[in-house]
Amino acid sequence: MRDDEADMAGSDDLLADIRDHVMTIRFNRPTKRNAITYAMYERIIDLIGRAERDDTVRCLLFAGSGPIFTAGHDVSGFAQGLALAYDEKPSYIFMKRLADFSKPVAAALNGDAVGIGATMLFHCDFVYAVPDCRLVFPFADMGLIPEFASSAYLPQLVGQRRAMALLLKDRGCSAEEGIALGIVNETVAAENLAAHVANRLAGITALSPDAVAETKRLLKAGTREAIGIAIAEEARSFHDLLHSPFVRDRLAAIRQRISAG
Repeated sequence: MRDDEADMAGSDDLLADIRDHVMTIRFNRPTKRNAITYAMYERIIDLIGRAERDDTVRCLLFAGSGPIFTAGHDVSGFAQGLALAYDEKPSYIFMKRLADFSKPVAAALNGDAVGIGATMLFHCDFVYAVPDCRLVFPFADMGLIPEFASSAYLPQLVGQRRAMALLLKDRGCSAEEGIALGIVNETVAAENLAAHVANRLAGITALSPDAVAETKRLLKAGTREAIGIAIAEEARSFHDLLHSPFVRDRLAAIRQRISAG
């Protein structure tokens, strides 16, 4: 790690470093299933900004510590968010910044990706996962709607009927099914995941950064406006639903279960 990156790691809940032109952001709350707090979102937003400005960074990689990639939103964040406008929430700003990030983004799933941990994969250019891990969309169970432009990306990837089944009936899929759906690139044995991802990304970072960024811009140009609109519309609906009795009851039950466990 370079001297000017000495403060990148931040709190123990979120680790970051730069190596071989790749900035790795690692969720590091394994005892809390790597659930993402507002403070973690704020740190990620800062790191995405640094990665955008730093010409030595050619790729952004998300990873997790322990047996899970991330359980998604820390449930405490839902209560905190009620006092904020939907577009003031750190989670919303994170979604906008990642969706607009100009350089390649990769994810290395060491385990299940839940909630926003699954929907953020739609904004990753490369996704590698250990066998049998799951992408979990728990929103319907909680009385909420999927976010992060899921309503735009999923029908585009799999068609409306399969998207409805994935979100409302199955509420998730395996990594292997994710490959067939176009969400995951490859599955890799856990003991080989880090080395495999490093090798794959080395092939990307060796290319012309300008050509890579322009390729990504052109590939996303036709959907960029629609994705931005979807992120905002979903965030508004999500925020409104947080006030419903159904959601309040479900969140209270989840908090009680967490406290008891």
